Amino acid sequence: MIELVIPNHEDELAVLERIGNGGFILGLGLKFGKPDFCLNRYSDAWTKKYEQENYFFGDPMTVWTMARTGMIRWSECSLPDLRGVMADAATHGLVYGATFVEVVKGKRSFLSIARNDRELTDAEMELLMGRVKAWANLFTSYWKTIGLTQGEIDALASIKGGANQDDAAETLHISRSALRQRLSTAQVKLRAPNSVSAVARAAQMGII
Repeated sequence: MIELVIPNHEDELAVLERIGNGGFILGLGLKFGKPDFCLNRYSDAWTKKYEQENYFFGDPMTVWTMARTGMIRWSECSLPDLRGVMADAATHGLVYGATFVEVVKGKRSFLSIARNDRELTDAEMELLMGRVKAWANLFTSYWKTIGLTQGEIDALASIKGGANQDDAAETLHISRSALRQRLSTAQVKLRAPNSVSAVARAAQMGII
């Protein structure tokens, strides 16, 4: 979905990869602990360890992301790290890093990015904060332009679980042709190549 929200997304991601040689995680539209979009470019080893240890509960930078806005270097965070998350992260190449948070229309967008050799410079901090602010606003604007009707959302939801179109139409008490029209319109709005992709994209965005 990032290609629909961020212009020149490949160039933008290249900037993150250049600055964050230890990896990064980008989340857009975070609400109630779950982002509408998430891109994790940390190593598989660290991601696996983070999930196995359930570090989400105890990570001081996660707490900071949920409670604050703006930007901070990890070394400047005074929140307690009772589980030693940051020390463990350093053994996986996340030695230095920073977190950036912007809130638009009640939803948080964030970037946490790491290096293995040095702190981020002031110029890099300002550049990334500007990017996160821009992406957060672009995401909100994109969400508004989707404009799915309730009927289109119901049509997507009706086939999410694998139901065929005949059964889905019967469940919604509409004709099969009406169902297909709703799916077709939703597909265009979501910029999906087919109805299956439209359902997957709607699910990924938390619409269904």
